[in-house]
Formats: sequence, structure tokens, C-alpha cells
Amino acid sequence: MNAISRDRLESQREERELAETEKEQVYSEFDDELKTLQERIDSLTQENEALRAENAGLHSKFGEMDKRPVLVMGDEEDLYPGEIKELVLSVLADELECRVAKPSRRSEVFSDLIEKNDYQGVYRKKKAEIQRILNNYTIMDAKTRKALQDFGFRIEEDGKHYRLTYFGDDRYNTTVAKTPSDARAGKNIAHYIVREF
Repeated sequence: MNAISRDRLESQREERELAETEKEQVYSEFDDELKTLQERIDSLTQENEALRAENAGLHSKFGEMDKRPVLVMGDEEDLYPGEIKELVLSVLADELECRVAKPSRRSEVFSDLIEKNDYQGVYRKKKAEIQRILNNYTIMDAKTRKALQDFGFRIEEDGKHYRLTYFGDDRYNTTVAKTPSDARAGKNIAHYIVREF
């Protein structure tokens, strides 16, 4: 093989290596950009869902303005859109299901209020999901942390525990051991959260 051929082969090899490096760089940049865009999509999706819930709540309030309300709002504010309404309706639904005789005036009034206020059972679903998430809790892994944060919990490390604060309201917090020794710890935490929050 003569020197010209060797130089040509060497030049082609270097060009291939350079092209391969550039390709990897482009893939890396696209991957980073794709991750950033996916995070933005997730953020906008959550924001959209919150705005839809708020919009539905406002439509419900304005649609009923010509009627006298059954209840007058207290000083507590929703921690998330529609929270108080959903909480009151869930109490009525629980009462209707478990403790109200049927047929009775109470059952008719409760059923009517639940139906007319578009009860979605969101509070019940949240309770069930919290119980599912924490049922076998042994460690605060990324999946558990994200699920709890999606439910509105702020999670802070506090020595050998995590402090969970519900929607940033310090009246509603609890602690969770980083490494619980009790096999029922997750169920107990879920029970406490469902009962208190």
C-alpha cells in the first residue's frame, strides 16, 4: 500500500470518527431537548387540569347564583380547586351509604344534593390512592415521593424522618420514618393521612 492510499484511508477514518462524534453530540442534544420538552408538557398538563377544575368550580358557583345556596362558605379556603365542596359531598355520600335509613327524608335530601352538585367522588379516589401508595411503604423512593407530591404533599427531610405537609399548610402535617421498622407502618401512615387530611 502506498503512502497516498494510507493517507487517504487515515483521512477517511478520521472523518468517520468525527462524523460519529458529531452524531453522538446531536443525539445527546436532542435527548436533552426532548427531556426538557417532556417536562414542560407534564407541567402544562398539570396546570391545565388545575385550571379545568377551577373553571368547573366557577361555572358551578355562577350557575347557581340565582338560587339561594344551601350552605354559606366559611373562612376556610380550598387547598386545591373544589376541595371544600368535594369534602362536604363526600361526607354526605358516606352518611347516605352507611347511616341514613332508606327511604327517608334525609336520604332523599342527601341524594338530591349529591346529584345536583355533580359529585365526582374525587375525595374517595384520593383516599384510596393514598392507601395504595403507602400500603407497602418501606422507603421514600422517587416513585412514592412523586406520587405524594402529586397529591399536594411537600416533603422535607427532618433527621430520621420525612415531614409531609399537605398543600403547604402547616396545620396538616405528619412525619414518616425514613426506614420504618414496623411492617404496618405504611398502612398506619395512610390511615392517619386519610383520617386527618
